[in-house]
Amino acid sequence: MHPEVDSGKERLQKLLARAGFGSRRACEELIVDGRVSVNGTTVSVLGTQAHISHDVVTVDGERVRMPQNTYWLAHKPPGRAVSEREAERFIQDFIPGEHPRLFTVGRLDKGSSGLMFVTNDGRVANILTHPRYKVPKSYHITVTGELRFATASQIERALYYTMNGGRFERLRILKSASARSLIRLTAYEGLPGALRDIFLKYDHPIKQIERVRVGPLELGEMQPGHSRKMHKGEIDALIEYCRKAEAGELEYEHDLVTPLKFGRDAHAPEFKRKDTGHRGPSAGGQKKVMARTHGRRTFSNRRDRGGPPVDNRPGSHAHPTRPPKASRYAKRGPNPEFEARPERGPRPPRSGRNQDNRDEGTLVVGKPHRNRAKPPSFGDRKKPMSDRAIRRKHMGRPRDRD
Repeated sequence: MHPEVDSGKERLQKLLARAGFGSRRACEELIVDGRVSVNGTTVSVLGTQAHISHDVVTVDGERVRMPQNTYWLAHKPPGRAVSEREAERFIQDFIPGEHPRLFTVGRLDKGSSGLMFVTNDGRVANILTHPRYKVPKSYHITVTGELRFATASQIERALYYTMNGGRFERLRILKSASARSLIRLTAYEGLPGALRDIFLKYDHPIKQIERVRVGPLELGEMQPGHSRKMHKGEIDALIEYCRKAEAGELEYEHDLVTPLKFGRDAHAPEFKRKDTGHRGPSAGGQKKVMARTHGRRTFSNRRDRGGPPVDNRPGSHAHPTRPPKASRYAKRGPNPEFEARPERGPRPPRSGRNQDNRDEGTLVVGKPHRNRAKPPSFGDRKKPMSDRAIRRKHMGRPRDRD
């Protein structure tokens, strides 16, 4: 077999766990109790490291030796779950013989069946299950009814958002009939627990889920309830596949499902955000929108409200906005005196009497002022002068002679 490649020193509890002395927590208790020694020295401090090839590690006086890596394939039948709690019982029922510290790679619920990989090689198990290594897992899903491509696209959309942008390929419809359809789903991470609810929502309840592939491992013609040991050629291919995955040489086999795949506009990959306000820029009201839709004509300006509509667009087409609302004078028709009146010119400039904050006698060029002076602000107002104050103000001034 292929022994695990030494990576230098490692912690004692991890080393003992790989050797089959239980979980890491149980191995930590062995170290604290003083039952573990390294090169003849008893170790009771957690975090001590050792090299299995260079150091002599003993537990209760018996030297620790690493077991050979074992690789098994099994076909799990429906009706029993394989999770962290049920994995040990599944191994006892389906893997013949006694093997130290075997564990299953991946999980399957009670209603699912298919390929189960059993090993004691933690490195290979981690590579096959972690999403960052891009290892595909393929499933054959049997649903009720004839599944059409439009419905499959809606299921992909729901599955994408349920997995929070999960990495999986588009659904492949292998068989489609009025009674049932067969689908192939390839994902690069675990499937969500709401998978059955998604298919049920679109009137295609799932009848069977079967895992047929995990990376380079395939189910083949193995019958449910059977298991077999992998031969040397399969182990060599698995080790090479894991080496490429760990080196980052694997790529996705097909394009993954993205929002562009299930009906979104390719030219707008993101949702359009509103510019201003709660409802975005104003569309002009219902009447204006209907006028643009039906292509009504508009009036050129307010003077044309009483007359016939005027086309403002270039050419012979009508302006796509509704005409302005006619005033109360529109019923009387156009005013001939108003139209015949010549256009006014600018008023002549005024001089200093009614100007505010200007010197007397200065001509004003520009906008004329009103006859009434601007009232002072509230802060600038003064109290009225009394008669005594007026007399004192004019005291000593020369009077005008006749």
